[in-house]
Amino acid sequence: MIDLLARRRSPRLLWLSATLTLLALLAALGSLFYLVYRDWVDEQRDNLIQEVLWLEQSMRLHMEGHQEWAEGISADVAANRLSEDRFEQSAAFFMRENPEVILVQQVGADGKVLRDQHGSLPLARQLSGDEYDAIWRSARLRRAEYGQPYRRADGKYRFDLAVPVMRDGASKGSIRLVYQFDLLLHHQVPWWIASKNYISFVDVGGKVLASKFDPAERPGSISHQTSFDPPGFGIYLRAVSYRSGLGLTLPVLTALITLLVLALLYSIWRIRRHMRERSRAEQALASEISLRQAIEDCMKSGLVAISFEGQILRVNRAFCEMLGYPPEALVGQKPPHVFWPKDDHGQMESAMDAVRHGLQPEQGFELRFECSNGEFVEVRLYATPLIERDGSHRGWIAALFDITERKRQRLALNASHQRFLTVLNGMQAGVCVVNQESGQLLYANPTFSWLWLAEEPDAPCCLLLPGLHDDPEKDDLQGEFSLQNSERWFQTHRRRLEWVNGEPAWLVILADVTEEREQAARTLAQQERFQTTSRLIAMGEMASSLAHELNQPLTAITTYSAGLARRLPEELTLPAGVREAVGAIHQQAQRAGQIVKSIRAFVKKHEPQLENVDPARVVMRAVALAEAMAVKAGVQLIIEQDHKACRLDMDPVLIEQVLLNLMKNAMEAMLEAQSKRPHIVLRTVVGPAFWRVEVADNGPGLADNIKHELFTPFYSTKPDGMGIGLNICRSIVEFHRGEFSVSTPLAGGCVFWFTLPLAPVAPSANV
Repeated sequence: MIDLLARRRSPRLLWLSATLTLLALLAALGSLFYLVYRDWVDEQRDNLIQEVLWLEQSMRLHMEGHQEWAEGISADVAANRLSEDRFEQSAAFFMRENPEVILVQQVGADGKVLRDQHGSLPLARQLSGDEYDAIWRSARLRRAEYGQPYRRADGKYRFDLAVPVMRDGASKGSIRLVYQFDLLLHHQVPWWIASKNYISFVDVGGKVLASKFDPAERPGSISHQTSFDPPGFGIYLRAVSYRSGLGLTLPVLTALITLLVLALLYSIWRIRRHMRERSRAEQALASEISLRQAIEDCMKSGLVAISFEGQILRVNRAFCEMLGYPPEALVGQKPPHVFWPKDDHGQMESAMDAVRHGLQPEQGFELRFECSNGEFVEVRLYATPLIERDGSHRGWIAALFDITERKRQRLALNASHQRFLTVLNGMQAGVCVVNQESGQLLYANPTFSWLWLAEEPDAPCCLLLPGLHDDPEKDDLQGEFSLQNSERWFQTHRRRLEWVNGEPAWLVILADVTEEREQAARTLAQQERFQTTSRLIAMGEMASSLAHELNQPLTAITTYSAGLARRLPEELTLPAGVREAVGAIHQQAQRAGQIVKSIRAFVKKHEPQLENVDPARVVMRAVALAEAMAVKAGVQLIIEQDHKACRLDMDPVLIEQVLLNLMKNAMEAMLEAQSKRPHIVLRTVVGPAFWRVEVADNGPGLADNIKHELFTPFYSTKPDGMGIGLNICRSIVEFHRGEFSVSTPLAGGCVFWFTLPLAPVAPSANV
């Protein structure tokens, strides 16, 4: 007995001692490896930081030398001491000595490139966007400035250095140096740094702008980055060391400790053989017991195992919960059982005898059991022979299902169904019931079937009605819908209810409202046309009244300004600009009178006051009126006139108003959208039979829904707009036998354009 106990305890002690020794050795090995590796990593990181700082300082000093050279060139250009040949020679020599600089340019104050390392440019290129950033900064700060990095079409990232050319305290242009990141790394990173590290420029988001590395090496985990200033703007110089070995110290130490570990593993293997079979048997037994218990407890149906005599051998948790008895109160009981009703003992004995003789019905037994609280539960019982593994028949196992609620619902459903059919089948309105979850048609009275199947004669009468899931929180809904490819409309009133089986459903009352909708649509269309016509008539009357009322004060202003100009003696000394202001008042008052007269004639459908004029003068007068608004709004006006001579028969005042209104709308749209560098391009083109005008901006453009409604009367995207400005402009152009429209270019913005026919050229008389 003692020897048996010793044999049982000895493997456990050996297992414990070997495990503790192995853990101690592994801890020592891990600690030693960690210390050696940490010292090596610290040394590598320190060397990497020193190399990165040295490289950043070297690049910064190198670029400061470039800046000094550019400032010297700027001073020579400002003092007119640098000829074109000397600039070309100096720039070419500088680029040969500094290959990372790919362009040396002299840029004018307007952003146009005047010359570069190859000499003067016959066609000056206008710089814009990222290429103009450094020049824009240097001109405003009056010092050398770097621009933000940008990417060109070849995929290379660049940045600019701009040095202003200052003359008499003002910027007269700048000297622009263009650097390329990859060339800067290629020529400025020494070989002894590039052979050990992966060098790159990255931005704030970690995106690599340029890099220099050895493809045969793989980057390691040690890295360091420092700000690259200049140029700044979130650019970092980053270095990642290549992977390198640790030497022979750590492998030798690891080999020695591995031998000790192998010795311990041999001892553990011997212990494992001893306990392997025992552990497997215990685990298999525990798993089998746990699985059987889990299967029994997870079943929703009650299970009870009984012997030949009817004694209860085992019950599951569902059976106990169904009757309200604990397992210990049921296991071991013999008939009559505690859950048998006193009045049903005979029925229970008959069911048990039928099970013993194999006479169980196919649908099982429908029995009544008494619970511990005195209530009764209806169950359906199915019995199966309980056969052991050796083939012996030990008894039976019965499965029980609680059908109390289902039986009650079935009886209630039958009674309710009869009442439901009696009431609803006699109604004249279409009534149906639809399942709330699936939308399936549960019931339909004859009227509903006639209305619905009139549109779908081949439908199986289980269609999904639309709108039942619009708002699941509401209990009452109503609405109208039309079937696809059908002109009939139906009105539905829906109410949530509980169906006879307890499931949520919709009660739907259906009515055909096709004729009512058609009548309402005709009435609404007539009202909308009447309102639009009334507003247009009222707008015309208002315009005519305003023109009539403003005519008299404008005439008075014209008369007073003319009289004042005549009464001012020529020899009288006045402040500067007074006589010009009086003349401008007289001129603008006359022009206002012409505008009022033209609008009044336009509203009254009279012919416009056509004149044979040069359209270029009309455009320049409209631009002069819009310049003040453009300066105030910070918008640049660009005029691109076709200087080809032409004559048009037009009312110049009305056409000026069209141009002014289009430019004003473009300014307001760009200000509201906060466009960057807003500008308006007024372009004129003389064709063979027409004169075309385009007003283009770089604003937000027009959405498709706004573009379709743009010329609708009284439609406006402005909070205080009336929605008639563009309609008046189009009417004026069409009055001149022209065409007016809008387009949206792919580059963005919006282009309003119109055309006017050219005046016929009179044949020259023969002299």
